[in-house]
Amino acid sequence: MGAEVIHYQMMDVHAGGHAKAEDLKFFIQLVKPKYFIPIEGHHSFLRLNAKNAEAAGIDPKNIFVADNGQVIEFTRRGGFLTNKKVPADYVFVDGLGVGDVSNIVIRDRQQMAADGMIVVIVTIRARTGELVQNPDLISRGFIYMKENKSLVEDTRKKVRSLLKDYDSRTSANDIYIKDKIRNEIGKFLFQRTERRPMVLPVIIEV
Repeated sequence: MGAEVIHYQMMDVHAGGHAKAEDLKFFIQLVKPKYFIPIEGHHSFLRLNAKNAEAAGIDPKNIFVADNGQVIEFTRRGGFLTNKKVPADYVFVDGLGVGDVSNIVIRDRQQMAADGMIVVIVTIRARTGELVQNPDLISRGFIYMKENKSLVEDTRKKVRSLLKDYDSRTSANDIYIKDKIRNEIGKFLFQRTERRPMVLPVIIEV
């Protein structure tokens, strides 16, 4: 059409696709809407858009600035902003699941991505809680075990010492042992590495 177009690949320029204030006023005067509901953008932008609409002649009572999820109702008597809210949070799509990823799962993934994980496998006697064999360790994203033999062996010693404290006169309590390993080994590894890997205790009773 004969226009000279300058775009971002030619030089460092950015052209917004949003209309300016005077353009919006002109549009409102052309359409003459009864109600004006600014949407999308920061709340402060919505407020500025509402003021602009009022300056263009819209009745302030018919301008609704709603929060995310806030319900606006319209009946034969007119429209009004309610105090009702519907869920308007982010919905995570994870594989075949939609909205079934909890905050705890996301937190666990972030922790594993940042510091990795270590699995502590202990075999104990069910009747006494006594350790049967040397604890096994599996590291993923935390340390390369072949290059950190000293830390691996010290961690095994720490696990053995934790289970020595267990009262052999009582039967094994899985939950107590797992919590103790998780907490104490987590502290121990942080002192040695200043990293917080996810510690996953696995108890095998024989």
